[in-house]
Amino acid sequence: MRLALALPVALLACGNQTSTVGDDAQALAQLQEELHQANAVIDSLKYTVDASNQIIDCLRAQVSSLQEVDARLYESVQQLYAKLRNWRTQAENQREQNQEMSAELERLRREKHRDRQTIARVRREADSLNSALLDANGALRRQVGHLDQLRDKLALARGEAAQAVQVFPAGEQSLREPGYMETGRKMFRKSYELIKPLDPADPRLRPVPMGQPLELEGDLCGLADRYGRLREGSDFAQEKLAGRVRVTFTNPLLQGSEVVAVVGN
Repeated sequence: MRLALALPVALLACGNQTSTVGDDAQALAQLQEELHQANAVIDSLKYTVDASNQIIDCLRAQVSSLQEVDARLYESVQQLYAKLRNWRTQAENQREQNQEMSAELERLRREKHRDRQTIARVRREADSLNSALLDANGALRRQVGHLDQLRDKLALARGEAAQAVQVFPAGEQSLREPGYMETGRKMFRKSYELIKPLDPADPRLRPVPMGQPLELEGDLCGLADRYGRLREGSDFAQEKLAGRVRVTFTNPLLQGSEVVAVVGN
């Protein structure tokens, strides 16, 4: 409010105390034009904020449906969202101040009030305000560019997650107790079957791209998806090492599916 009252006063003091009414009106018109320019910057700022919010909404929707996403990426989106809300609030507050300053300018124009020192001070404040608005606009545009990069990274991450096999390695008891897996016996061999979707937030869930090896600690008792036990040779290959086993998925039909790896000591 202090800036709002100071700006119109300064706008009227453009000339010296001995200047004519015509010089005073010219100075007021020039400063009012600067005020219009500031409003134009605010409009651009609000447009940038709205565009950023749309991108953020899209990102948040993608993040919520993505099983494996970098936690730092999600935190960065949240921080940018808070910054954008802050800039939007500041822009709305500045618009109200500009409206108050514009009304005060018209009142001073009618009263022909002159004050050289006041108008010089308000001119400096107006220049500082316009500079801050331009800096804010540039900062928001950089953030929009960063959001575009985040959106591309999310799209890439989603594509990679869709092609990877989501593997949950654990002991048999650890898989049965939460209801993930059902066991039985078929043709003298123990059977495994995934009967419940895995928790995407569980840190033990590991995305494994097709054709890339996955090393598991201990002995591999079996691999299973929701259709039953996987077959070595047609669905995967394994290589036994000292105290661990290396598994490589070979069946492209497993891409994007969830698999439990039953391991033992």
